[in-house]
Amino acid sequence: MRVAIHVVFAAALSGPLGARGAEEDRFFRDRVAPILEKRCVSCHGEDSPKGKLTLTSLQGLKAGGSSGPAIEPGKPDESLLIDSITGDRPEMPKTGGALSAEEVATLRNWIERGASWPEGLVLKDRRFDGQAWWAFSPLRRPEVPKVDDPARVRTPVDAFVLAKLASVGLKPSPEADRRTLIRRLTYDLHGLPPTPDEIAAFENDQAPDAYDKVVERLLASPRYGERWGRHWLDVVHFGDTHGYDKDKKRDHAWPYRDYVIASFNEDVPYSRFIKEQVAGDVLWPGEPRPLIATGFVAAGPWDFVGHVELAEGTVDKLKAQLNDRDDMLANTMSTFQSLTVHCARCHDHKFDPIPQKDYYRLQAVFAGVARGDRPYTSRENSEKRRGIESRKADLAARRDALSKKIAEATSPELTRLDEALADLKRDLAGLSNPGASTPSPTNGYHSELASSAETTKWVQVDLGRPVPIDEIRIIPARPTDFPDTPGFGFPARFKVELADDADFQNPRAVDDHSASDQPNPGDTPYVIRPSAGGQARFVRITASRLWLRNDYHIFALGELEVISRGRNVAEGAVIKASDSIEGGRWGRTNLVDGFDSHAKLPSLADPGQAALASRRNDLQYRAQTLEARRKALHESLVDPRLRSDLEQANADLTSLDSELKALAKSDMVYAPLPTTIRPISLLRRGDVEQPAEPVDPGALSCLAGLNSDFSATSAGDEGKRRAALAEWLAAPGNVLTWRSIANRVWHHHFGRGIVDTPNDFGRNGSKPTHPELLDWLASEMLENGQSLKGLHRQIVRSSTYRQSSKHEPAAAAVDADNRWLWRMNRQRLDAESVRDSVLAVSGTLDLRMGGPGFELFRFKDDHSPIYDHTAPEKVDNPEVRRRTVYRFVVRSVPNPFLDSLDCADPNINIPVRPTTITALQALALLNDLFMIRQSQAFARRLEAQAPDVPGRIDAAYLFALGRPRADEREALAGFAAKRGLSNACRLLFNTNEFIFID
Repeated sequence: MRVAIHVVFAAALSGPLGARGAEEDRFFRDRVAPILEKRCVSCHGEDSPKGKLTLTSLQGLKAGGSSGPAIEPGKPDESLLIDSITGDRPEMPKTGGALSAEEVATLRNWIERGASWPEGLVLKDRRFDGQAWWAFSPLRRPEVPKVDDPARVRTPVDAFVLAKLASVGLKPSPEADRRTLIRRLTYDLHGLPPTPDEIAAFENDQAPDAYDKVVERLLASPRYGERWGRHWLDVVHFGDTHGYDKDKKRDHAWPYRDYVIASFNEDVPYSRFIKEQVAGDVLWPGEPRPLIATGFVAAGPWDFVGHVELAEGTVDKLKAQLNDRDDMLANTMSTFQSLTVHCARCHDHKFDPIPQKDYYRLQAVFAGVARGDRPYTSRENSEKRRGIESRKADLAARRDALSKKIAEATSPELTRLDEALADLKRDLAGLSNPGASTPSPTNGYHSELASSAETTKWVQVDLGRPVPIDEIRIIPARPTDFPDTPGFGFPARFKVELADDADFQNPRAVDDHSASDQPNPGDTPYVIRPSAGGQARFVRITASRLWLRNDYHIFALGELEVISRGRNVAEGAVIKASDSIEGGRWGRTNLVDGFDSHAKLPSLADPGQAALASRRNDLQYRAQTLEARRKALHESLVDPRLRSDLEQANADLTSLDSELKALAKSDMVYAPLPTTIRPISLLRRGDVEQPAEPVDPGALSCLAGLNSDFSATSAGDEGKRRAALAEWLAAPGNVLTWRSIANRVWHHHFGRGIVDTPNDFGRNGSKPTHPELLDWLASEMLENGQSLKGLHRQIVRSSTYRQSSKHEPAAAAVDADNRWLWRMNRQRLDAESVRDSVLAVSGTLDLRMGGPGFELFRFKDDHSPIYDHTAPEKVDNPEVRRRTVYRFVVRSVPNPFLDSLDCADPNINIPVRPTTITALQALALLNDLFMIRQSQAFARRLEAQAPDVPGRIDAAYLFALGRPRADEREALAGFAAKRGLSNACRLLFNTNEFIFID
């Protein structure tokens, strides 16, 4: 029976297992120890040894392991060690591949000889001793090899590939035909099919540079950034929601996506691209683009529960914060360095020279970072803002000029009214303010917030029984928390009504200003004296245009008094309202508590106070009456055209203010938020409850020539920490950076990288198939403007890239996996390219760029949000016909159609997408509602394209496959006649020729 075992040398419990002569010691040191140190000690070292067995010292051996003895000295066939490392699928070692036959034979021999262990010998992890792993070695531009067939060398890429092919006895394939080449190129650089006109133009262009012209056209198109931006978003696991249990929306994540697309289109130098994403807000303060770029740091999933709902200082909160920094660290180092640094979270890296301390130094870089929405001003909105401000200044000057002209309108009668008003105001100012020494404990009544000024609000008082009403006094609010705002919340339009029923089925208006805006009364009470017959039980004030408060609208009053026969009968009465905020110093009952927003109102029960109040009320009423007369007279003197122009100017200014507010709201990006720097300690076994020594910010110590200690320049500054890391990553001497990006570009052109583990250049990853070529590409990019487009040119112009993908049995017998590139690799379209191609061929593709992502789901905001991808209306909505890179990406609920086609999982970094062939894909391509609708749209396009069936079938082949096919026309026409043209279109969408690129 085969079992998982852990090496235990039982004989060590009682001393030597056999004769310890010099020969046995040499045998162990020279033959056995190197195997154990390179293949076993990494898991069975002193730090958290697997199976509780430590293989580094004699004491560790005496401690034993959890599985008991693993060897029988002298009996290798009865030893579990030998059993575990042999067989068709050896159970040990768990990583790094099986031991070689020679290594197994050495261990068998050692057990046969008694399993001697030299006294005092301590084993060490020797995986890195004296070995310069290729990824960490200096980057040197290699010489371009000389080859036997120089005519095939279009770029230096060919020389490296031809030299490798010659070394293994292989020859390259001939060049693909022109239709295949332009289809390959267009999909590779745009993710879209070439149009029939583009194919025909290339096939008919006999100029020597015809191919190069196509390359330049494709690289210059904005479609290039959309295609290659999507590749980058895979690597950095970008999404528009948080992920985890409460997968809430990130409504402002999309500016980072647009930044990536724009950066590829503009061919931003790669070092600048790195720096902007890691610390653009620090290195280029005040510039919007670098700030948007830092969305990279916050691109990954984020635990809403862990960060928002858990209490600060708890163990679970500390774990959530640790995981968040781990995501930022892993995203950064995997993306730019192609290393699994996060594997050193609990112990020194088992395969690469990355100590645990380096991991926590990198954690310290992000120790002052949270995630959230950050404001910025985009270049586009900045230009819009300047235009709006300029228009506002012109309008304000026009408004002021009109106001001045209107104010200048006068007459003798108007002058007399002004003089009378001035006298009344002097008399009011001369009256004492009884009760002013008693401060008000309340502000008054305040409605709920409204998004529109045209919202109707009301408040009413129940006087208990019908009473004669002499006067209604509406006292504006001036709340203590906003003491500089007289007339707070007083409506621009309102009316006052009386009724004997609480529902106001038969109201009687006593004051109506609902047709035009009224001036704010400030601190002056608004007084109404109903005409004869003003008797009622209920008084209601209805606001029909609300007062503007910041970005919302409200209705507020300080106090309401109803005077009946010299007494305020409203004080303490029952108040009802359409709504009320009811909190703090605000509330319905505060409207009739005897206090305005400043102080206690005079008591009408005191004859002296009553007389003073009556005098004040009389003066206020007379002042209001004169104001109304003056306003009416002044309006009659003003040219109506002037007043109309002024109203239009004010309306235009209000509209521009709304535009400015909308711009301010739109300029947000989900990015790192600087916060308090948390102290970082090395954690034993990665456990937040086992902190060891504190660590300062830094990077990897395994790269020669780079300063990995940031403490001297950035220890106490969050921004400087990220800036130091950005400079370290983008340094010309950081060999991993340049090899990593060169390999990623190669991977997306050929379907497999020179290193086929693009996120792992360490010992647990693959070695490069063409190491000299990789270094040449990296050096070429570094030394020639760090241009990604330049790297594309070197690759796609090469004869290697232009080869046919035709299978050759003889070559396949030598290199079945095509690792040496004797032909081009055939590739299946990725999920986005399938969807975009269907839209392009059907003629419905919307090429609008940028902005918030379109939603392919029905959304319900809930405790845990709901994303429903089954909504048919989302398929038919024209807004969702944009390129798939612009869709709103949900982490927890993937789109079923795209998911079936191996779309990237945004919860994890995806350097290489899986390519599967499943029945589910066939069903999706045939039966998904999207495919059905687009097949119908394709049929309509064909019907408009040609008047007859043969013409439509030829057009269908040209649009879908880029070629006419006379020998298939009759069969497809017959199918269309029987099943309908849209079903014939669906058939083309399901062909291998549509889904695969040669």
